[in-house]
Amino acid sequence: MSSTTPHTDGRFSPADSAEEVLEALPDTVNDTTDISARTWLPERLLEYLGAIVILVLTVFIAVTVVMRFTGHGVLGAVELSALAMVLITVLVIPAATAADDNFKVEILDMFNRPVLVVIGQLIGAVVQLVVALFLTFSALELLINDWTTKTTMAGELALHRYWLSLAVFVGFAVMLHATVFYLIRSIRTIRARVRKPTDQSTASKREEG
Repeated sequence: MSSTTPHTDGRFSPADSAEEVLEALPDTVNDTTDISARTWLPERLLEYLGAIVILVLTVFIAVTVVMRFTGHGVLGAVELSALAMVLITVLVIPAATAADDNFKVEILDMFNRPVLVVIGQLIGAVVQLVVALFLTFSALELLINDWTTKTTMAGELALHRYWLSLAVFVGFAVMLHATVFYLIRSIRTIRARVRKPTDQSTASKREEG
């Protein structure tokens, strides 16, 4: 759906409803099977790595189930599966952030005010940036602490926790990168929408003149 309404003379007028503005915002369709919007190289790399972890985890779980059926368990199977789920989460969050495919509730459209929708999108991007900054620096602090204390995780394998902290920090750092670029893209989109009605009105005046 476009944010402009066609007329019989071929010209377009700005959208006058918040629903049309929502459609014009750089949001992707709520499709959980595909991230269709543009993502950048760091986000794509982590996304592909997350896909690989999912495949490995699937095979690993299948093997452990078969081995358990035959009476031969795998040491640390539950622990490794849980760690893999955490890795998958932190690896795909940056791509979802870049594509604006995070779960959200859009309520400003009920006011039927396009300006409120645009302002709400910008405020949401700024809040998302603040949250990303907090998570990134918190993960960095945790990584430094785990590296200094050599803390191990509870479980059969007693793995050093700084390996997990490192993965979480990398994921949140790339998410911060995606959030910054998403905010910049949102600002550019809003500025383009602000200039477009002005350009259209100027062109209309020229045609009338």
